[in-house]
Amino acid sequence: MKAFLFIISLLAATSNAITLSSWIHASDTKCFYAHNDQPGQKMSFYFSVQEGGNFDIDFAIYNPKNEPVVKQEAERHGDLVFTANEIGDYSFCFSNKMSTLVDKLVEFQINVEDEARDPDIASRDSAKNLDFGASRIFGDLYNIERLMLYFRSRENRNFATVQSTETRILWFAVLESACVIFVAILQVYSIQSLFTAKKTRF
Repeated sequence: MKAFLFIISLLAATSNAITLSSWIHASDTKCFYAHNDQPGQKMSFYFSVQEGGNFDIDFAIYNPKNEPVVKQEAERHGDLVFTANEIGDYSFCFSNKMSTLVDKLVEFQINVEDEARDPDIASRDSAKNLDFGASRIFGDLYNIERLMLYFRSRENRNFATVQSTETRILWFAVLESACVIFVAILQVYSIQSLFTAKKTRF
């Protein structure tokens, strides 16, 4: 039981994860922040557009000096890892200025991983094994979580495609029915005109 609690505490100390979903309105920019308290920590950033338009959005990451770390346009999803060398708040910004009408739902996760270890604990063989096991468990859980987010994103996109296809089929059926009705009325009118013309001759 103590070993299990020790592993859980290591997992809690290893990473500070934030998972959020947010609507980015049309022609709007929204930023989120993660604090880095010491240089050299690893930051990972994952996002995926769940709803809206072509499922793409512009995003950028800025360090505490407001210098761009990463800046990309029209991305559907991203999975980045970088070293945070500056102490302070890092900005993770989404921009939907490419769209003037459609809002977009973005799901994202920010991880701040502390690679530092207690030297007293690291000097013990048993603690090293527990530390390695905890790190491996965390890595596996992290990969599983990313896969779940990716598959959920694919499911939402496929569902949006199905809805769009259903809408197109519906309107095509309505248009086809209208054309059939129009042709039927035109045929009735043409036949009626033909018989009316014959009666006039006699």
